[in-house]
Amino acid sequence: MLISGRNKKGLSEREIQNCLWAWELLSGPTHIELVTSEASQHNSRTRFSENKNVVYLGADVKPGNGIEANSRMSILACLAHELAHAQRFKSGFQRPIELPDVLIDEAETSLHASFMSVLGLKDREDLIEDARDRLNQWLSSPKGVNK
Repeated sequence: MLISGRNKKGLSEREIQNCLWAWELLSGPTHIELVTSEASQHNSRTRFSENKNVVYLGADVKPGNGIEANSRMSILACLAHELAHAQRFKSGFQRPIELPDVLIDEAETSLHASFMSVLGLKDREDLIEDARDRLNQWLSSPKGVNK
């Protein structure tokens, strides 16, 4: 996920526990582990690791002060996005890892996450807007325009 406008301050123990509860609500019986070892560190990133098939919880799970959709996504929406990465990986989808095509993967992942039944309307809207923003970035990239 883009982290420019998201929280950078390490999470407290209480915030980490709240994230674990949110993860349990989202992931149900999927057995995708949420690793919290980096969450209290400043500037840590929430991300899915294909190599280990786990999601790392980072400080950026919390929204920031930015106005773009990615900056304002809730903890639940952010975790849903990372869970969607894990689900897509489990189904055999191989993610592009370089720009600009990684933007399409991130957009598809946000759209996938927006369908998770535990999300409210605001979270769904933010995820869909995040997808739109990433597609716009892809379209405006030199490689995207020439394809």
